[in-house]
Amino acid sequence: METKRSVLAILALCLLCAAVTESIPVSRTGELRCLCIKTESKPIHPKHIKNIEMIPKGPHCKNVEVIATLTSGDDICLEPTAPWVKRIIEKILASSKTPVSAL
Repeated sequence: METKRSVLAILALCLLCAAVTESIPVSRTGELRCLCIKTESKPIHPKHIKNIEMIPKGPHCKNVEVIATLTSGDDICLEPTAPWVKRIIEKILASSKTPVSAL
């Protein structure tokens, strides 16, 4: 009977530890693997996109990853080679460039 309680107590402790570690968020930059398993190539209307994050290829992943946060709160991976995604990235890059003044 005592052994059964000990086993149950250890099992409960393991489940508690697993639940706590499962809820700890891991930052996107700290992961050493590709985040996008599946990508979306169908166009999404810009009014449904709240934010776009582009992660360059590197030691963590051999692919460029484009992650869009939708207004619904969902994150989806976009196909970086899709023409409409390329246009969005070009517009973002063009708007972020600051003009260089001549000296």
